[in-house]
Amino acid sequence: MSTTLLAPQRPSGIPDTLRLQSRDTRTSLVDRIALRIGLRLLIWGSRTPRLTDDRERHARIRRAHQANVARAHGYLREALLAPRP
Repeated sequence: MSTTLLAPQRPSGIPDTLRLQSRDTRTSLVDRIALRIGLRLLIWGSRTPRLTDDRERHARIRRAHQANVARAHGYLREALLAPRP
């Protein structure tokens, strides 16, 4: 005997428990702000600190930058203190 004809029939075929009464088409401002903050915190928390990548490389870059700055200051000092004809 077939029981499919005896079961309650729904026109949409979707069970009542899965049907929503109303749908909110927009996410609230508070939820959007919370999602943005959460995403920023996730990105910030998963970053690798700059100095842990390669300390030697960062030290070499800093020494080169300081040498360039000292050389530029020295050049400007000599240019400003040079006697003018």
